[in-house]
Formats: sequence, C-alpha cells, structure tokens
Amino acid sequence: MVDAEAEKKRLSFKDALINKYSLDEDEELCFIQTIHISRSAEHKGCHGQSEHFHKKVLTLDSCGINCAGTDGEIASTCPNIEELDLAKNNLSDFQEVMQIISQLHKLEFLNLSENCLSQRIYDFGPFVEDHCKDAMSSIKKLVLNNTSVPLETVYSLLNYLTGVQDLYLSLNGYDTVPIASEKYTNIRNLGINKHSIKQWDEIGKLGFAFPKLTALWMSDCPLENIVPSEITQQFPSLKSLSLNDTQLNSWEDIDALKEFPALTDVSLMGIPLLSEYSDPVRRQLLIARLPKIQKLNKTNVTQDEREDAERFFIRHHMDDDNPPSRYLELVQTHGMLDRLADVNLRPKESAMISFIFDDQPLFKQEINLMQTTTSLKRYLGESIGIPPPGFRMFYKDVDFCYGLEEMVFGARKLYRYNMKDGDEIHVWSR
Repeated sequence: MVDAEAEKKRLSFKDALINKYSLDEDEELCFIQTIHISRSAEHKGCHGQSEHFHKKVLTLDSCGINCAGTDGEIASTCPNIEELDLAKNNLSDFQEVMQIISQLHKLEFLNLSENCLSQRIYDFGPFVEDHCKDAMSSIKKLVLNNTSVPLETVYSLLNYLTGVQDLYLSLNGYDTVPIASEKYTNIRNLGINKHSIKQWDEIGKLGFAFPKLTALWMSDCPLENIVPSEITQQFPSLKSLSLNDTQLNSWEDIDALKEFPALTDVSLMGIPLLSEYSDPVRRQLLIARLPKIQKLNKTNVTQDEREDAERFFIRHHMDDDNPPSRYLELVQTHGMLDRLADVNLRPKESAMISFIFDDQPLFKQEINLMQTTTSLKRYLGESIGIPPPGFRMFYKDVDFCYGLEEMVFGARKLYRYNMKDGDEIHVWSR
C-alpha cells in the first residue's frame, strides 16, 4: 500500500513532457472534427517516432518532476534535446538526474536551479553505466544555482561531465571551499554570486581547482579581502572578475588586482571603500591604480580617459605624507603636475531659484536640487492651484543665451540641469 502511494506521487520526465506539450485524445478529436483534417504526419512523427523526437530546446521548469522514469523512455521520446531547463522541480536524487542526462547524448545546456540537490557524493561511478560515460561529455553549460549542492559533489560530477565549460553555483550558501583532489581544466567561466565566503584564502582554492578559468562572477557576497601572494598561481588565466557589492574596504585589495597576470575586465560597484566618492572620482581612482584594466564596471577604458585619470590621481595624492606606490610610478610617467584649483565634484544640493508664472514673477525660493522634476511640479501645482497636467515648466540658465529648456523628464533630478543661484524656472499654463 505504501509503495503504491509512493508510486502515485512519482512524476517522471516523460509524464511532465506529455502534460505540458501534448494534446490528449479528447482535445485531438475535437481539433479534427472542427477543421476536418487529421494531425499531420510531421506532428505525429515518422515511423512511430514521438512528436518531440526532433525538439532541440525543452523547457520543463516548475513541472513537479521528481524522477527520470522508465529506463530508455527519454531517449526514445526526445533524444535530440540540446538545451534543457529543469529548474524549480522536485529532483532531489542525483541518481535520477544522471539517468536523465545519460539518455540525452546531444545535451549542451542543463539548468537544474532550485532543485534540492544537497547530497554529498564523492563518486558518481555507481550512478553511471559504462556505456553512458562518453555520452555525458556533451554538456557545456551547467547551472546549479540555489540547489544547496556541496562543492565536493560538484567536483565529483565534473569527473563525468568533462565537457562543462560554464558552471553556475550561485546562492548555495558556501562559506568554505574544500580542496579539490584534481584540476578541472575544462572550466572557463564560473558564476558563484551570493556565497557566504569572507576570506580570499577560500576563493584561492577555486583557482587551484579551475586553473584555466577566464571569468569569475562573485558579486553580492561578504568577501572582505584579496590576498595577492598566490594569485599568479591561483588564477593565471583570469581575464574578467566581478566583485560588485562585496565588502572590500582597503586600497591594498584594489592594488592586489594588479597581480592577476591576464586580468583586463573588472567590476567593483557598490564596495564600501568607494562609498565616500562621487561616481567620476571613483572611476578615475580605480583606472589610475589598475594600469592593465581595459574595461571597468562594464565600460571600456579609452586611452584618453586613462591619461586623464592618471593625471587626476597625481593631483589627488600630491599632498599626502605617504602617497601610494602608484603615485610615484605615475609621476615618473607624467612628471610633477601643477596644482589645479580646488573643485568640488559633488553635485550642488540646493539653489535660490526665481519662479515666473505666465511671464509674471511668482516667488523666489531655495529649492532642493536632489528632488525630481515630478516632485517639483507637484509642489508648484499646489502653489499655483493648477494640477500638473495643466501647466508646463521650463528652466532658464540666466548666464547663457540658449533660451528655455522644457523640463519634460519626470524622473530627472534637478541638479542634472546644473541649476545655480539666480536661475529661473518659468511656468506656463496650458
């Protein structure tokens, strides 16, 4: 009785495929009677083939799948699948996962995200039949985000999925990294965002496990430091590194990025170290410190921008008692530069503005330039007794003869108009 109940709750890959994609007999009969033709031979398949036989892309996310089904039925139903999405199902046993994979010899992309695959497995040998081992090398991109899969299991899995180049392990709660007994030289790109690792020593173990890694995405995590001592050995081929929203708070961590032999693309948005600077200053300081970087925060660094940043860096540190070593390097390149006038690059936060309503002076008031155009328009509507759709607003820079600029972008903050004391805002009723 218990076995029968358990069998009733099993939902196989093929069952989910039929439930999602196939017409049942009643629907097919209704379809035939309505338009007076039978389903085409192509739809039914040739020589008894499944109608899914030629499918290359299959999406079965959130279908409740918890098992592979009868051995061989996937291979006979849809053997040509190249991309398979099984996210958000109820797969919890890697034996079922391996049974699915072993029947899809052309599979290149597999998404298993949000299945609970927390088994710690050191050898997948018992799950894989000898004649299936070679077929498993077709998978190139493997997604295991938010599956709680242990890294020991990932290492063991990669011994059989030897073709994987792109590996995604985000949201798995890792706080340490086990040492891999082998090197997985096929892995090129690794996504491991939102982990719980704080120390670089743990991250370095990933480099030793994946020595040919060219891209590492590691954002939104509590990483506190970068230790440069072994970076050359850990990540000899890394070209792209994302460290957005980490807890890096030292210029030594930034300088450590220079130790990556091949690194040319780095993202460092949202780190505490840079929170006190405006966006332009952040970018200039980073570009000047990182001479090999060609792309910063997903934006290319031009030669002119680099030269401007390096000159800014010299002036920024020229009064320091103990300037960074990069300062001395740049002085040798550009020489000792003249001091510029002290310029505050932060946007102005308020200004005294004259308001003109239908060509008549209305009032003069200090306004908050950090508010949006929509917010100011709402305030003015209350002041003049006309709802915002009933009037238009125009900005006038009194020092220039460019006329009036209509303020049509509601989300635009007022400081972006470069408003200053004495400028005017003209309000015209429609």
